[in-house]
Formats: sequence, structure tokens, C-alpha cells
Amino acid sequence: MFERFSEAARAVVVGAQTEARSLGHNWIGTEHLLLAVLAVDGAPVPRALAGLGLTHDAVRAEVLRELGSPPVDDGAALRDLGIDLDAVRRRVEERFGPGALDAPVSPAPRRRWRLRRGRERRRVDCGSGHIPFSCRAKKSLELGLREAEQLHSREIGVPHLMLGVLRADGLALLAVTRLGVSPADVRVVLLDQLGRAA
Repeated sequence: MFERFSEAARAVVVGAQTEARSLGHNWIGTEHLLLAVLAVDGAPVPRALAGLGLTHDAVRAEVLRELGSPPVDDGAALRDLGIDLDAVRRRVEERFGPGALDAPVSPAPRRRWRLRRGRERRRVDCGSGHIPFSCRAKKSLELGLREAEQLHSREIGVPHLMLGVLRADGLALLAVTRLGVSPADVRVVLLDQLGRAA
């Protein structure tokens, strides 16, 4: 399916991972896909959605309202209390040796064996470092593909992804409606964007 994604749509999928990390989430949901779309300044879809009142900051505030704040930067919090982390590190290393506060070296990623035809085995790396998609986010990508097919589009673009996100009934849709924007209005704007691209 991803081979049919436009370059901009692929960038949205990558951006969703960045959005999830910035919020301290270990999943990619529909909300992260929507935030990734809105994060691209000056692009046609976010510009059109901003006309409806859907901006990155407004949607992020709604996501935080629903899921809570991202993790606090401990270093900044301690600096606000007047604790100098560099001075603490120096004193600990003077007493216990260099690197005493460094994180322990993690073991190599887990590997497991998979059987292939003819009973050959090969090692598969299970530690990819990617954040998994939630079921609704996966569904929204599939729905975006269906939207593209229904509209006879050769590739899946950002408007198709957004149409899928709206149909997946996840946190992105909740944020849109909480901001007082009708999903039907968003659909009209997105279809208008697709009409201009044709």
C-alpha cells in the first residue's frame, strides 16, 4: 500500500511518528496523523484546514486535554528549582568515577529464529525502534486507500489520508468536533483540494 503513497503522504506518516514522540506516546494514533498533516506550514491541506479553525496548536491542545500533558523535562524542572545538574554530575563522578551516572549499556536487540521453506532458519531483528500504529490509525490508512480508489486516484495523497482519518472515528475526529468543526465541512474542503489537484 505504501508504494502508492505520494511523497507528501509518506512524509505525513513519518511526521506522525515524530508527533507521537513529542507527546511521549508509544503508539501512533489518528491524532498523530492529523497533527503531522497540520505541522507542514504552507502546504495546501493544512492551509485549507486552518481556514476552518483546525491548526496544529489547536488540535494539539485538544489531544493534550484528552490524553494529558507530555512528560516533563526533568532537567528544566530541576534548573527551575536551582539545582545545577552539571555540578551534581561532576561531584558524583569525582566520588564514584567517570560515567557513574551513565545509563547501563543495553543488550543487543532481541533476535529470534524464523523457519523458512526447507527448514532453513534466519535471524530476525525484533528491535526496530519504530512506534507501532494503533488499530484505528491502521484503519485510517486503509480507509484513505479506499477513498483514493473511489475517487479514481492513482496515488494516495494527503487529502485521502485525511479523509481516512475522519472516517476512522478516533481521537482526531473527537478533536475536530471539539473545536466546533463539522467533519462534513472538512470533507468538502478536502474534496475541493483533490479537485484542484486533478
